[in-house]
Amino acid sequence: MQLRVIDGASVRWLLSMEDCIATTRASMILVGDGGATQPIRTALQLPGETKLLGMMPGFTTDPRWLGIKLVSVFPDNFGTGLGSHQGMVALFDASSGSPVALVEGGAVTALRTGAASAVATDVLARPDAHSLGIFGYGEQAATHLEAIALVRSLDYAMVWGRSAEKAAAFAREQSRLRDLDVRVADSCEAVASSCDVLCTVTAAREPFLEGRWLRAGVHLNAVGASLPSTAEIDGEAVARSRFFTDFTPSANALAGELRRAREQGAVDESHVIGCIGDVLSGRVPGRLSRDDITLFKSLGMIAEDLLAADFVLRRAVELGVGALVDF
Repeated sequence: MQLRVIDGASVRWLLSMEDCIATTRASMILVGDGGATQPIRTALQLPGETKLLGMMPGFTTDPRWLGIKLVSVFPDNFGTGLGSHQGMVALFDASSGSPVALVEGGAVTALRTGAASAVATDVLARPDAHSLGIFGYGEQAATHLEAIALVRSLDYAMVWGRSAEKAAAFAREQSRLRDLDVRVADSCEAVASSCDVLCTVTAAREPFLEGRWLRAGVHLNAVGASLPSTAEIDGEAVARSRFFTDFTPSANALAGELRRAREQGAVDESHVIGCIGDVLSGRVPGRLSRDDITLFKSLGMIAEDLLAADFVLRRAVELGVGALVDF
């Protein structure tokens, strides 16, 4: 038996953001149609810290894979040369149970998380949305800027972060890489009041984006908070929005923003309209009017990882990429 091992550099070469948006869209439709089995993510959290080891097993019917992602989430890695998300996606043959491939998970996570927000933005944001506001300046900020620019024609982007110096460095680098006007904002409110699409991609533990700042017609991708104890947006932001998920059982269990809003009495169980796969398949409507505030709560799904890894593996076999290890 041989196991194909594919490193992060190869993942980035084999899987473009355009391709990842396509695989992520397919995974969302698959989930909405009931073609994936996804237990709620479990995590081992280091005592007294936000660092954790997450475990995401799953099964998909098309393509047919059994797999698991193991990923460490260490937000303090910013600036060290190590990603905040490191790990691996293991693919097993769903008929024999044999391990087939081990794909570097940091690159897959970075790409598919930005791609998920792009798919949600494409179906929920106003067609004429032309400006992007990003809260955060790490790896996910960069991949979100890349991904959103593929589904909307952007005139400019704005970035805010707790370090003005790091935000400015991010803006300079992305302006050069993307040939786009990327500006630094001096406050969260300035971003929220100036942009058509917003993405929160921080390691914040408490809300910093207030719902009262959201203007009519905005679309928000809430991405950074992935534990019940953390939240980037307040209850008013949740309550004012048409609220969509990637996978509703995960949102009910893990989305700190949604859980807090329910505990505060700001929303009830009926507030979640559906998952993005439901919108893509036409089961539930997305945006109903130009003035709707739409919100996508992203927690990540193993189906996204498995379909992205499947694409990488097929390309790797075709091109002879990856190390074959006797197993």
